[in-house]
Amino acid sequence: MSARLLFAPLAVALIVAPLAPVVVGQKGKKFSQSEVTVKVGEKLVFNNDDDVTHNVFSAAPGFAFNVVAMKPGANHEVAFTKTGSFDVRCAFHPAMKVKVTVTK
Repeated sequence: MSARLLFAPLAVALIVAPLAPVVVGQKGKKFSQSEVTVKVGEKLVFNNDDDVTHNVFSAAPGFAFNVVAMKPGANHEVAFTKTGSFDVRCAFHPAMKVKVTVTK
């Protein structure tokens, strides 16, 4: 009598979790960071943690967006399809600025 050992192929699935969004807060009429880096397609979330309304915008070609009014407690997310660097500002508080760099 002979014995046979059977080995079933082991299937391994690699599950890649989506990247957590990069978060930039707004409090004290300032952004929480002066510079931030995100990857193409990665979400960049702006949280208004302040007690005043903010406007978040970029006028840079290819990266333009405008969140007209973010009330206290509001958030807004954006994602970008190409690489580059640009400034994001608040129209209501001109001293507010964060440099965003988008990489591959």
